[in-house]
Amino acid sequence: MLAQKAVDRTLTDTPHTGPDAGRTQRRKTLELSWVVGVVLFVLVRFALAYSALASESRVTVVVFGLLDLGTAVPYALGTARLVTSLVDGNHQAAARWGALASGCFLAPYLWIAWAGREGTFPVVVYVVTTVFVVSLGANAVFGIRRRVRAEQALLEAEADAVGTRRA
Repeated sequence: MLAQKAVDRTLTDTPHTGPDAGRTQRRKTLELSWVVGVVLFVLVRFALAYSALASESRVTVVVFGLLDLGTAVPYALGTARLVTSLVDGNHQAAARWGALASGCFLAPYLWIAWAGREGTFPVVVYVVTTVFVVSLGANAVFGIRRRVRAEQALLEAEADAVGTRRA
């Protein structure tokens, strides 16, 4: 329910009646499913991190999990709204949502780096964390790019179907 309320609050700048009502509902549904998917992914990642790092520092892993879970909904909303802002051509909003998503994405990993600043973790922790950041970051960038292109193609197809072109 918390995720649904967050999605509802982020859609206040989008029309809810007329020809855009269907698109608004579709965006709302996609955003909610994205939030749920990200939170589930974070829970799985926390379980993996806990099993791998609990022997090193249980407190560090718990703080990582809390940070990761606490930033999951803002990250998911940020990436979803980044896509819709880019599709809508609202670059200022896209920059804000992108900054939010980037900060939320990096926060848990920066915590791991800071927590092990005195060499308390084995090198493999930093290697795995770096691989995760690069892999997940690249996946996010390419995924956003793919979703923007797909949504733009859908909008163009809808515009062609009604005989108008998007500017």
